[in-house]
Amino acid sequence: MDKQGIDALIEGDISLERFRESFERMNAGKYCFHRTFGIGQLKSYDAATKRLLIEFENGETRAMDPVFCIKKLEMLDDSDLLVQFSKSPDEIRQKLKKSSVALLTEYLSNMPNKRASLGDIERTFGKIVEGKNFKRWWNVTKKLISKEPTLTIEEGNVTYVKLCDQPISEEEDLLQKFMMAREIPKKINFAERFLTIAKANPDAKQYAEKVVHELTKLGQVKTRKVTPSERFQICVVRGDLAKIAGIDTDAITPKLETLMAEYSNLGKVCDALSPAYYHIFLEFVTRVFPDEWEKLCFGILKNCNERLANECITYLKDSGHANDVRTTLAKWLEEKSLRAPLLQWIIKNRHAKKFEEVFSPELMCGELLRAILWAIDNEALAGSGKLRKIPLAELLNNDKSLIHDLLSSSDEDTASDLAQTLLINQGIDNLSKKSLFARFIATFPSVQDLLLKANKTKVPQDISLKVSLSSLEAKKKEYDILVKEKIPSNKKAIEIAREQGDLSENSEYKMARQDQETLLSRKAQLEEELRVAQVVDFSNVDTSMVSIGSVVTLKQVES
Repeated sequence: MDKQGIDALIEGDISLERFRESFERMNAGKYCFHRTFGIGQLKSYDAATKRLLIEFENGETRAMDPVFCIKKLEMLDDSDLLVQFSKSPDEIRQKLKKSSVALLTEYLSNMPNKRASLGDIERTFGKIVEGKNFKRWWNVTKKLISKEPTLTIEEGNVTYVKLCDQPISEEEDLLQKFMMAREIPKKINFAERFLTIAKANPDAKQYAEKVVHELTKLGQVKTRKVTPSERFQICVVRGDLAKIAGIDTDAITPKLETLMAEYSNLGKVCDALSPAYYHIFLEFVTRVFPDEWEKLCFGILKNCNERLANECITYLKDSGHANDVRTTLAKWLEEKSLRAPLLQWIIKNRHAKKFEEVFSPELMCGELLRAILWAIDNEALAGSGKLRKIPLAELLNNDKSLIHDLLSSSDEDTASDLAQTLLINQGIDNLSKKSLFARFIATFPSVQDLLLKANKTKVPQDISLKVSLSSLEAKKKEYDILVKEKIPSNKKAIEIAREQGDLSENSEYKMARQDQETLLSRKAQLEEELRVAQVVDFSNVDTSMVSIGSVVTLKQVES
């Protein structure tokens, strides 16, 4: 736009004077960017209509109000990478192919303060790498940036990439990222990475004190913002860095021993830790509670995840308590209190030489298979009927020798009972049940009769069941009550009964489990009946012969 055109525009609205400089940049030949239409080039200004004519990258020319363009268009300098790309796309793509970092550095050198937000980078490089590939390109480039001493990524509410005037060391870069991080897990991650560098590089010592000071402040926060497990991790990293920085650890609070004494649920805290901290946590349990650490470790083991179970058992075994682990696992099986993660650990490690001391004949028996089937059933019920993979069920199906290993010491009645439990299990699909049943039969051929009996009770696929509409509705209502009320209520009853302690002497638990088998069996029966049900209208039944829907009166001929 020339001066005459700008003056005429401002005469119509004096408030536009403050945008004069912006109007002066809207010259023919200049490039611009519109979020919807993309890159465009100004062709001319029509003073009569007060419209800019802009040709966009799709070849379409649009007449646009200069006042509207102030907010909607971004005018681009000739040095802008998008302008260079518009003029010579092949040349820019060749540069990108040669070195993403070099092209990004060139781009940042022309940006204000030599930095750009991730949004700005996506807008520009999304064009060059063809939008749909941007995320993949960025993930690769981000790793290259971390190795480039003149580039740094500033993560916060908005992620920026900055070009530094002087190369910065890896520890300086990490320190900066650590200080700017707002999310606690990210802050801990940067501190851990800084610790790794500080252990190998004496030059990092000068920065360690700042990290220690920041971690100390975080460790003292007792709010929902910092969880107990995060406070533990913070204090561990802080202690290691304090030693590197030459800081007296006795003068730093809170101490880990103090934290441990404050935790009311050690198992919950430990379970939420990063696996790298499991062993450290167990060591502190031993140090802080010297008279009851073994009991506390078993408390953690009973309800923990599979990886933590491995760490707990290894720790107890290495501490000379392998026999206690052996006895306790057998006891929990008898009490029917072995949970899915621990069962998964047992299945995976039952042949490991490292753990042979903790497995007893009392554990490796048919009752362990029952515990596995019940755990799968409970997880299926807890999923409220949603289709999803159950890890324990997958493990049972994939371990070809497990059923034989556990049934080899059982009798025929136990095997038959377990096969029945498998048949009504809600967490195992029918195809897997057939495969598992074959393993039962391989060990106890008599179990095959049970499968044949179950198959006979099923209605063949090509048979339909003629029912009245009222009968069908009654069946559907019964099924809904079963699934939405009775089965969930039974699940709660099982959980409540389990919490009462020793399950071998728990009559409420046994009754609840019996009720569960009855309910699940009825559910399977109703599902089969509803599957084959065919509604028939009996209001106009053919009475010329006796058939479905006929009402027949019988008369004794002799009398």
